[in-house]
Formats: sequence, structure tokens, C-alpha cells
Amino acid sequence: METSDVVLRFLESVGSRRESDFYLALFRAGEPERFAAISVDANVARYAAEAVTLDLRFLAALGLYPVVLLGLFESTEAMEQATRLGRRLDKAGVRALLLGSEEPDMTARAAEACRAQTIPIVVFPAAAQARFEALGTLVALLHTRKLIFLHRPGGLRHHGTLVPMVNLTSDYAALAQSKELSRKERILVEESRTLVERTPHRFAIAITSPLNLFRELFTIKGAGTLLRRGATIVRRRHGEIDRERLRALLTRSFGRPPVDDFFARDIAWGYVEEGYRGAALVTETALGAYLNKFAVDAEAQGEGIGRDLWQALAGDYARIFWRARPTNPIDAWYVKLCDGLMRFPEWHVYWRGLQPGDVAAAVQFALEQPVDLPLGS
Repeated sequence: METSDVVLRFLESVGSRRESDFYLALFRAGEPERFAAISVDANVARYAAEAVTLDLRFLAALGLYPVVLLGLFESTEAMEQATRLGRRLDKAGVRALLLGSEEPDMTARAAEACRAQTIPIVVFPAAAQARFEALGTLVALLHTRKLIFLHRPGGLRHHGTLVPMVNLTSDYAALAQSKELSRKERILVEESRTLVERTPHRFAIAITSPLNLFRELFTIKGAGTLLRRGATIVRRRHGEIDRERLRALLTRSFGRPPVDDFFARDIAWGYVEEGYRGAALVTETALGAYLNKFAVDAEAQGEGIGRDLWQALAGDYARIFWRARPTNPIDAWYVKLCDGLMRFPEWHVYWRGLQPGDVAAAVQFALEQPVDLPLGS
């Protein structure tokens, strides 16, 4: 069996086939150098080098060549570690190119290496201040999709529990003061905030362990801590929403456009991410807010935009109810959000904050609504 076939089967074990196929197609579709930048912590390079080598070998088998970074925190052994990693990759049949972050043409050479099916290993300088500045330049020029910090303990923890997502706008102050973070983790959070604020394009930052790298890359849920800039959600009246951009979002999210009369329906408000990468549409009823449609751009799934939309919506409405097909891929998330639900062959109906006496009427209302998308979705 080819290595690529083995890796594809492995992906099925870390998440759903649908998720892994989606992310693999997404990563392969863009310029090779945009895929990811992976920072290997010095402790990971010392004690988990074999795991890192295997990760990179598997990624190369899938046609993915990340930019590997060494020396961001401890540069003393970075060149030696980079050389060893390059040798390991060579023995595994994967080409690698060692680069210094201070080389004037480093970014261009890193991009060329990725396009030539070679993994660039970038070594950062001894001057601490210059390291993250150089990283910011690299990420910006390559338009990196995701920056991953490989950290032996994995993601950040609070009260001993993994923190799956950090909004660097609203969560930063409390997290930065947490005594549970190590000095290195605190620096990671601080520098990540600076990176997302100064980098022109949107990208995700994650902290995870080498053993969970594939779960972080190829599943919506991830397997570490996602550090992100909070999305800007705008509340607009239905008539103020850009219909063409909303139609495009719904089409991308559900794989087909809404029915012809969709925009003529009685929708009171739309909660829209500023770049139209997510939207929640609401009809106001005497029973509460009926959530007509909840959509997040497929490429943005896993970035937390859905959570931002929900928080904006729930902040305005104490009572919400909605429906979704039993096959809806985010059914598990809806179950966590709701106070109760009823399952029917065609629909699942969910509610939150409703009075017990209003549940039956709300369910009936939801079931009677016309379909929004063709093919019965």
C-alpha cells in the first residue's frame, strides 16, 4: 500500500472522512507555501523528533509541505536541531532545505521549496526581539493559512482542563494574567495577539502537541488551543443585508443556493460577520426568535465564527428556537446549545429559553416553515 493511502486511512481515524477530505482539498487548492507554518519547540525537537519527522513525512505523502520553524524561543541548539531534522527527513525520503531567517531572500526561497515539494526548515536568530518580527514578516508574505506551535504539553489549560479556543480580543486580559500559564505560554499568547493584529490577512494560530497535529489540521474541532482574533458581527435589518454576498455564503456553506423566494420571506434581522463569512438570520415571533438560517463559510469553519455569531444572537434574544435536518453536520453543537429538542424523521427542532408551555407551539411553527434550500434541505 502506498504511503499516501496509509495516511488517508489514518485521517479517517482522527475525524470524519468528510472533514478530512474537505481540509485536504482546501490545503491542496491554494499555493503550496500558504498551507501552514509549524514552529517546533526546542523541547519537542529534543524529545519528540521522531514524532515530528513522522508528521512531516505523512504530510509530504499527501502533497503538503509546511514551512518548519526552529529557534523561536531557544536558538542555542536551533541550527543543530534543524540539521538533525533535515537528516531524518532525508532518510524518510522527504527533501528538506535549511534556511536562516536573516537571509535576504529567505521568504522567496521558502516559497520555492514548497512548490518544489521540499520542506523548508527556517532557523531563527539569537536576538530574541528579531525572532517574532521575522516570523510576522514570513507569515504575511507567504499568506500562511495556519501557524501551529508544537508544544509538548499540547494546548493551554485552565483549572486542569484544555482551553479549546481563545478570542484574543475579549479573552486576552484574563488569560495573560493566569498563573496556570508557563512563561513560555504567556509569551506565546502575547506574541500571537501581536501577530493577528499586525498581519494583513486573516489566519489561525494553534498550540498543540506533535501527537495531535493531524487532528488539529484535519478536523473542525481541532486538538489543541486555537488562538484567534474575534470576528466582528454586525446586526442588520433584512433589507440592509447584501443579498448577493449572503446568497454566495449560503451557496458555499450548503453546496447549493437558497430557493428563489428566500429573500422575500419575513426575516427581521441578520447577524453577519463583516466579511460575510458567517450569518444568522432571525424571524421574530411571539414565542421567541426563530433562527431561519445559520451558516458559516466552509473555509472558515473551525475558526470560531459560529461561536461569535451565536453569542451575538443569544445576547439579544433570551428565547430562541430552530430546526435542522437530522444529517446536519453540526447537530452535536446544536445539542450542546439547546435546552431541549424533539426529533422527527425530517427535522430536529431545538429550543433554548422557552417556557414549557410554549414548546409545542414553537415546534409546530418550526415544522411548518417552508424549506430554504432545494433538494429538501
